[in-house]
Amino acid sequence: MPLRSFEDREGNEWRVWSVVPSAHAAVTLDEEFRGGWLCFERVAGGERYRLTLSEAPAGWELLPDERLDLLRRVAQPVPVSAVDPFTGDTPTGKRPIETAARDRPSGPKSVIGDPNEGDERP
Repeated sequence: MPLRSFEDREGNEWRVWSVVPSAHAAVTLDEEFRGGWLCFERVAGGERYRLTLSEAPAGWELLPDERLDLLRRVAQPVPVSAVDPFTGDTPTGKRPIETAARDRPSGPKSVIGDPNEGDERP
């Protein structure tokens, strides 16, 4: 999973990464986001936006900052009350799916969800 940082035209620093939910998690999402999305997060303030992967261009991680900022500006805002900007937690105490995707350790990053889902090891 690429994680990109960029500056918008006002000089704010943003991070962007892709989120692809597991099949189990996808059923809880609005239909348009079940296939995944790009998450844009303002570094100072925790403001977040989502853009469905079907709307994101292939190779988005290689785009110049100006193009990433344009994608962020057409993305849908995530309600501010849904995410604590200091802890990344939601009011229920659970980390939102975007935070879990961003904070995963290195390795395959195509699917998120229950880390034990499908694990058949003894």
